[in-house]
Amino acid sequence: MEKKEYTLREKKFARTKIALMNEFIARMKASRFDDISIQEICKNVEVSDGTFFNYFPEKVDIVNYYRQLFFLNIVWKARKETPAGKYLALINCAFEKLAQGQDNLNIVHQILSIMLVQKGKPGTVNISDIEKHLAFPDCEGIEEMQIVFIDVFFEECLIGAVKNGELPENADIDDILISLLAIMGGTVLAAKLRNVKDRKYHYSRQLKLLWKGLGG
Repeated sequence: MEKKEYTLREKKFARTKIALMNEFIARMKASRFDDISIQEICKNVEVSDGTFFNYFPEKVDIVNYYRQLFFLNIVWKARKETPAGKYLALINCAFEKLAQGQDNLNIVHQILSIMLVQKGKPGTVNISDIEKHLAFPDCEGIEEMQIVFIDVFFEECLIGAVKNGELPENADIDDILISLLAIMGGTVLAAKLRNVKDRKYHYSRQLKLLWKGLGG
């Protein structure tokens, strides 16, 4: 496949946007979202405050941008390691990669909090092919993947699992989807309450119980 070429302007735009995101998320490791200074972010990245808002009209937009890139990478890794047509295995692998990507719980907890206080479902953030490539240069072909919310990815997997017989024909996709989202967010919160670090094990355990209960 012919490699796509990008203009210098496109590269500069994408690099600045990703640099702003990385600087912001790095501060979320030890700071509260509300306490992070846009001025300090821009000073470190060496751009004006106005430039930040050209990329991210609202402060919360940078978190939504990071979250969608994060899930894009999770889905890319899961697809790479899962045989085609094995939809439940694909979901299981996505949860495994999700656990591996939660290296800083302060970021995870804050993102969950931000999602809870937002009105309605956040809109899809515009992420160009070059931004995907520069964010994950070692993930070959990731720039060709479509940005989707994690619930949409799970829903597509569940529909595929029903079609190929991994789940019963009468399986209620909406109910199962809610269960998956509850496992994804609820395990993080439960692990915090009980001071449990091995979220990969608990994700796997909850998924096994779900599939067994559904006859999968």
